[in-house]
Amino acid sequence: MGRQKERERGARPPVCQYCATIADTAGPGLPLGWTIQTGVRGWIYLCTACTRSNLRSIESRLFDRDTLRFGTLN
Repeated sequence: MGRQKERERGARPPVCQYCATIADTAGPGLPLGWTIQTGVRGWIYLCTACTRSNLRSIESRLFDRDTLRFGTLN
């Protein structure tokens, strides 16, 4: 229901930052496999193909090893 109201108000569907693929927003939320990242300019959307090709880069930003103290004895 929320997506329908957004379309009526003229909201644009999410577009992949890297390859400019437009998300199919027929269902609720983003299609499976799409990811959202936060950046300097706000939210950045990545399609399934770009998510797969950039997975290591995405995972490397999830955790800071020093903060979580990996590799140290407690």
